[in-house]
Amino acid sequence: MACFKYSANIYPKRANMEQAILSGLTMTELRHGVGDHTERHAHAAGQLTWVREGALELEAETERILLAADCVGWLPPGMPHGAHYHGALRGWSLQLDAAWLPSAPSGLRVWQATPLLQGLFLRLGDWPRLADDEAARRLLGVLADELAWAEPYPAALAWPSHPALRKLAQALQSEPALDWDLQRWAEHIGMSRRSLIRHFRAETGMGVAEWRERLRMLRAQALLAEGRSVSYCAMELGYAGSSAFIVAFRRCFGQTPGRFLSA
Repeated sequence: MACFKYSANIYPKRANMEQAILSGLTMTELRHGVGDHTERHAHAAGQLTWVREGALELEAETERILLAADCVGWLPPGMPHGAHYHGALRGWSLQLDAAWLPSAPSGLRVWQATPLLQGLFLRLGDWPRLADDEAARRLLGVLADELAWAEPYPAALAWPSHPALRKLAQALQSEPALDWDLQRWAEHIGMSRRSLIRHFRAETGMGVAEWRERLRMLRAQALLAEGRSVSYCAMELGYAGSSAFIVAFRRCFGQTPGRFLSA
């Protein structure tokens, strides 16, 4: 996953068109260019984002998610986060008060966008021409029901909080091709091998190898969204060749990189 680099050079807000639908409900059309990023900030409202093209990477203190095309992501209200945009990003973001989505997750979440979810975002995006408060409430009810049925998508990654474990995570974030064994990692971060295994799983829910594989897969989606080739991804992420990378990608996401790009 790409390392976030914050600066004041933020993509102009005027490019993203914002419109209020109801009290506590705002829809924003997202349009960002290649390499744009947003400094760490927080929203008072919760945020549901559907990515149509490109990929959106959100980084919070203890979580990361990568929203590839045709994924929907949830960002809880008040959660500080930064954003990085891969490829030419197009999508919609729905900011809503907690009352509109009472069963919303407490952390970052990603779902595969069903055709119905996509249609709901498009309809809400057209709302100024279809203004009807009662109809908007019905659409939000359908949206909440569809999210409850939607399949979780394996594009989230817990980020460790222990300083030594963060050192490991940041090293892999910078160089995802690193293939050290646990003993070498333990020595690098000043932990015993046993403590590394125990604490890393406690903080992330994964072993180091599984976590590293998920990190590489999220980075792969970002690279593909930027137009990188399969062979480039394989080399950049440390796979023995394109075939090994394709097998890993299909194991994680249930489709080949080629199918992912053509979806």
